[in-house]
Amino acid sequence: MAWWNRKDDRRSDAPRHGTRAERVEALAERNAEAAARLADGQPDEAVRLLTSTVVACRALLGDDHPDTLVAEGNLAVATAAAERPGEGVELLLSVVDARVRVLGPDDARTLDARDALATAYRLDGRHAEAVDLASRVADARRRDLGPADLATIAARTGLALAQAAAGQPAAAVTVLESALRDTEFAHGARHLHTITVRAALAGCLAALGREREAAAALERALADCTDLLGPDHPDTRALRADLADLGSPQGLRLTA
Repeated sequence: MAWWNRKDDRRSDAPRHGTRAERVEALAERNAEAAARLADGQPDEAVRLLTSTVVACRALLGDDHPDTLVAEGNLAVATAAAERPGEGVELLLSVVDARVRVLGPDDARTLDARDALATAYRLDGRHAEAVDLASRVADARRRDLGPADLATIAARTGLALAQAAAGQPAAAVTVLESALRDTEFAHGARHLHTITVRAALAGCLAALGREREAAAALERALADCTDLLGPDHPDTRALRADLADLGSPQGLRLTA
């Protein structure tokens, strides 16, 4: 396990000045900066920021504080995204255990960690574990939140990606077609989750050799993303690249 999980290494990187509330706020800002770096495609920088944030949260707030649990979860996700999925899996297993102990097995935040763990399993090539856990997360989200809640849609998409990575694109198409109907009805076509589901569906259709349908889905996703985010947004550019690379299902990031 990585060094920052050792309780005997507690040199404090917490802000040393100001009231406790001000120091907590400074840590929250550091966490937010790390999240922004991750969203901008800089996972290594996010890991750097979150490593010190986790140490500081443990020193200032304690191991079981909800903000410490959030920082630990974010660090695990960033680690998996930084092309270190095996390490990310180990960190997320620890995060899940901590949230079960502190928050309970049915808490939404515990389910968030399980969802992230399913993604890390997929990125690490542990496909059977990814499909099993993603299926359980999607079922729990649907039961607790309904089929069209954004968290449920994200979980259903994660399940489909796990199925596609496991060589089950037909099953993934079934999941994604249903999710697309629900999210488009509830949130509209020009919503980021709808666009994400449609793009994932295009990748699975391409994997099945249904390239005409895949192209139509990608073209629709690209048009909606352009309207929503603009032509130069990284997500728009990624969809444009996927459309150009339609002949290669792996180029559509089915296993990413």
